[in-house]
Amino acid sequence: MPSRFPPVVFYAPKELGGLGMLSMGHILIPQSDLKHSKQTDVGVTHFRSGMSHEEDQLIPNLYRYIQPWESEFIDSQRVWAEGIPRINTLFKKDRHTLAYDKGWRVRTEFKQYQVLKQNPFWWTHQRHDGKLWNLNNYRTDVIQALGGVEGILEHTLFKGTYFPTWEGLFWEKASGFEESMKYKKLMNAQRSGLNQIPNRRFTLWWSPTINRANVYLGFQVQLDLTGVFMHGKIPTLKISLIQIFRAHLWQKIHESVVMDLCHELEALEIETVQKETIHPRKSYKMNSSCADVLLFASGKWPMSKPSLLAESKDAFDQKASNKYWIDVGRL
Repeated sequence: MPSRFPPVVFYAPKELGGLGMLSMGHILIPQSDLKHSKQTDVGVTHFRSGMSHEEDQLIPNLYRYIQPWESEFIDSQRVWAEGIPRINTLFKKDRHTLAYDKGWRVRTEFKQYQVLKQNPFWWTHQRHDGKLWNLNNYRTDVIQALGGVEGILEHTLFKGTYFPTWEGLFWEKASGFEESMKYKKLMNAQRSGLNQIPNRRFTLWWSPTINRANVYLGFQVQLDLTGVFMHGKIPTLKISLIQIFRAHLWQKIHESVVMDLCHELEALEIETVQKETIHPRKSYKMNSSCADVLLFASGKWPMSKPSLLAESKDAFDQKASNKYWIDVGRL
């Protein structure tokens, strides 16, 4: 992947669709990536480990979150001498049964004669001594550094899902469909198609970030029968978008938006709301346009020059008229 990719794609946790990579370098987060970052009550649970304000724009470094070996050895000596487990074993589900697991250290020692693989952590046991490291703090700080959960989701298609909130909307490792298909008898082509699903899902989820002129250098091409512009060659994304907008869906969405608008305008007691004939290519033709709805009034309306819906500085200095044109723009 090009080095122009924003770090959020790589370092965002897997639950948010990222790759969940760990950083041991000095990865700078571009300022433009943080323009959406905003703090919410839910997003402030963070654990800053020795990071000063100047370093806020860096992806947190892993070595800050793992104890040095020296402290581990001291801890281990105490455990061997007193047999006191690390605190996190006390919160395990099977903590009551651990007391009955006699002779586990001897069995661990004997494993070197049973298991061919070398065990570098022969002197500690994950269930009895507790984990040597815990990356929960690291994960929380990475989310904070990338602008909180909201900041990360601004780079994705989350806004397009129309979920009211991101809480509880976490990615599973794989859907039930993928898991069940994995063990069935499949042809090679079917299996390779199944392997492509995670890649397609990843590319589509991050498409607002990946499909940008400053990430992929290339000629800007408009996707057939849609208003989507592709920057450079991203075949997986192209296939996904063509499938989503198949059967003239882009055009149909435009027509349904116009119809909904007409229904709303009719309730305003305007004399006539006239829906104009929409050209089939209108919804994705970017270099020209025409009105979709024509309103007739019994009186005269003050008029401005053609302007966008959100413009606040409209000057109604044109000649008054009893006709009003509305052009439902590109989606």
